[in-house]
Amino acid sequence: MKNHTNLVFKATNSSLIAIILLISSFSFSYAQSDAKITIRFKVVVHDGDMKNTQITITKNGTPYKVITPDGSKRSIDLDLDATYTFSTTKMGYITKDIVYDTHIPSGRETEPFAIFQSIVELWPQPADAIITFSQPVGRIQYDEKSKDLDYDRDYTNTALEMQKQAMAHPVKKTKPPAPPPPPKVVSKPIPVEVKQPEIKHEPPPKPKVVEKVPVVPEKKIEKQFEQRVIQEDRKKQR
Repeated sequence: MKNHTNLVFKATNSSLIAIILLISSFSFSYAQSDAKITIRFKVVVHDGDMKNTQITITKNGTPYKVITPDGSKRSIDLDLDATYTFSTTKMGYITKDIVYDTHIPSGRETEPFAIFQSIVELWPQPADAIITFSQPVGRIQYDEKSKDLDYDRDYTNTALEMQKQAMAHPVKKTKPPAPPPPPKVVSKPIPVEVKQPEIKHEPPPKPKVVEKVPVVPEKKIEKQFEQRVIQEDRKKQR
């Protein structure tokens, strides 16, 4: 009977704790037929729900799989002789990475492996700062003493110190630039009603009455002139 190893990666705002629980189990992962190791994991979100939580898995540095956890224990089979990184993320929470190194000695693949379990706890980011872990919080690899997968104790101590430093010195969030002041309100002038003078339209003047002077016909004087001439001629003849 092999031990079923459960590794809990836990971080609080005041301290960082790695708890290793050894639980007796009869569950084994047989690698001789399909050359895989079974990993069981669970994500716990503090002060929130599982919405928008995801685990992005890379294999040897290249994208491998994306899993949406639901709060229950999930299992995944990993190929041997590879390095996997499980990155657990949630908007507004501290991201945590765990490395699973499945390289094993030649010939060991013919024997069963204990199913390795890990629990990752996510904590929210501070309101005014951002905490970023510069390296994975845990590393699981083949252990020569137990002849099975186990956590790397030396690496865990280094990772714990890194987490303490990161949480003790969070990066302050950059304050967004202050919005520009509102434009000055220019008082609108009060409109003054200007009364236009009333224009009285006088009726046009009446046309003047022109008196018509009757035209007096000129008197004909030609005949009188002729008569005088005739009379004078007669007088001369006498």
